[in-house]
Amino acid sequence: MSLAFNAPARGVGMGSDARHLEGLERAISVALSPLDFPNVIRWGDALTAALCALVDAPAGAILLPEATPRWRAVSRVATPPGHEAEWGLHEEETERLREPGAEELVLWIRDDLAADSARSGNPSPTGTVGVRVRIPSGAVAAVCVHRDVALGPLPYHLIAALRAIAPAFRAGVAAWIGSIASRHTIARMLDSLADPAILFDLAGEQVHANQAVGRLPGSVDGARLRTEAQRLAWSLGAAARRRSQGKVAQPWAALDTGEEAQAVRSVRMGRSVYRLRGTIVGEQLLGAESAVLVTVSASATEPLSDAVLHGEFGLTTREIEVARLIAEGLSNNEIADRLGVRFFTARNHVERTLAKLRVTSRHRVGPLLRNESAAEPLSGRASAA
Repeated sequence: MSLAFNAPARGVGMGSDARHLEGLERAISVALSPLDFPNVIRWGDALTAALCALVDAPAGAILLPEATPRWRAVSRVATPPGHEAEWGLHEEETERLREPGAEELVLWIRDDLAADSARSGNPSPTGTVGVRVRIPSGAVAAVCVHRDVALGPLPYHLIAALRAIAPAFRAGVAAWIGSIASRHTIARMLDSLADPAILFDLAGEQVHANQAVGRLPGSVDGARLRTEAQRLAWSLGAAARRRSQGKVAQPWAALDTGEEAQAVRSVRMGRSVYRLRGTIVGEQLLGAESAVLVTVSASATEPLSDAVLHGEFGLTTREIEVARLIAEGLSNNEIADRLGVRFFTARNHVERTLAKLRVTSRHRVGPLLRNESAAEPLSGRASAA
């Protein structure tokens, strides 16, 4: 593209060379790193702001290939909390920024859409300059900045800088489009699983739930399982953020800082136990941060073993024996005869056993030992890992 701009006189602006190179390096680094940002909007804002700083412009706009592409106006100064940057619809056929019946409003330093013969070297009357690129898939993206017309023609070194940034911008857009394709692949993989699976971001927001999630039990139980899955994602996400900040945090014994962090939580509903397994999966799936995958598996309940009664409830060998006798429906007198102890000793054993099992009635002991009690939720005990 031939541009008829005047180069600065020798020595003019030489003292700002280091600052210019630093700004160019920053802009190229941002352009190449869309996956280092939480989402594509934050990346687009950062890139536009970097170009504004490079060419001394107060604001700019960016167009990214979304389902409904729109120009997003971005200020060089960070947008205050609670105020969204402006959006404006583009001309969908050409993705060109223009006014009806007028010339193009942007002087494109690089324009992958225009034929060489169609490229103009005339300065933009509005002072708006930018780059427009097309990636191999055919998607088009553009970014431009609005300079003050009073600053005069764009200096040649800034023209060269924008040309240098264009390939990085093109590669960044391609990387972002590729990450979207990866997400779709992951979603298809999750949908192929027989067990329910939910993908969350580190803030605990659901990103994708496979079809099996819709086959969870009725509305109340299904909602409870989804809530427990989200709590698991919150906890793992918080642990991942603390670890990324260099802090040692291990909320569960199951969390292994040497590998991908995992945690298991069990929820008992009626005669079934649902095991929720949360795993922090690798970065670059959702942007700069990792994600949390929670899978849900159900199994028929099994009677509580002596090891579970000892490990989770703290029952002694004698108290386990007493619990089994209570579950058989024996009275205190019958337990005393079976154990060969006095009545008062048997009664003390029964009271301690009921207290450790955290039940208020001996009639609840049988269902609890058979692992059938919905009235005594599993969260009342230590979670099985």
